[in-house]
Amino acid sequence: MKRFSIVLLLMFGSFIYAQEANTIYFNNEFLPNSEVGDVSKTTIGVDIPVINSNDKESFSVGASYQSTNLTYVDRDVPFETYQIEGFHTFALKLQYNRILKNNWGVTLMAQSQISSNFDEMDFSEKDLFFNGALIFDKLNEEKGSMWSFGVINDAQYGLYFPIPTVSYTKRINDSWAYKLGVPDSRVKWTWNKNSSFEAFTALDGFTGNINDDIEIYKEDYLGTLRQTSVVSGLEYNFNFWRNFQLNAKGGYTLYNHMEVQGYDNEEVYDFNMVNGWYFNVGMSYNLGKKVKLKSPY
Repeated sequence: MKRFSIVLLLMFGSFIYAQEANTIYFNNEFLPNSEVGDVSKTTIGVDIPVINSNDKESFSVGASYQSTNLTYVDRDVPFETYQIEGFHTFALKLQYNRILKNNWGVTLMAQSQISSNFDEMDFSEKDLFFNGALIFDKLNEEKGSMWSFGVINDAQYGLYFPIPTVSYTKRINDSWAYKLGVPDSRVKWTWNKNSSFEAFTALDGFTGNINDDIEIYKEDYLGTLRQTSVVSGLEYNFNFWRNFQLNAKGGYTLYNHMEVQGYDNEEVYDFNMVNGWYFNVGMSYNLGKKVKLKSPY
């Protein structure tokens, strides 16, 4: 319990310090599933600019907290679900952006993350996840386009392995732009300077450690709960009071999977999630820009 309290203090200490953040954001996501159960996620986070040097490089520190709640409809699963109904995720992120020569840019991200049901009200090394990203951008100002490629490792996609990221972004005119690639693709229509609509397809998910034995098929298991979705839908963004943005999303999942995995990444139990609706509402506040190649999007 003492170690758990120290982690809370460190993470929320970062949050409190970050009141002068470049970006403060809040998101509430809801994924109902009539066959198995509902997944809801509430996230708050901040991003602190530490270095912003000569419009060439920037370094920022971010902290976030996510509460994930699962309400199970299917009570026929072969174990008591109360142990995996609530998860808490604390993250601390470092990000470095640099503009290189000839319209090249690079982004480096490293993140440590504690994600667990904290059933034991304590934590171990199994509650700790390390995420990272290395992404290169190549801007073509004349054509209003950009190529981006690299690799991302993020446990919150519900995957235990890194995934490649590649995308092509194109500005067609003042109103229309698109981005095609992985892990997300989207088309944007700018209605006016304050409002825009986007059609999107994106990877989403969740990973949390189950830090106490859970009895499945009358056997005790330790492992993780992983949920991965590919969501598609429509998003509305509204800018107000200069630096505030409100966004709302709604759509349907193209792929939806949740399972308990052992620490060897082998499946212990598959919940057989079916596709369903997806909703998300959020708000952010931006205090200023970070040094980064300006996307045509």
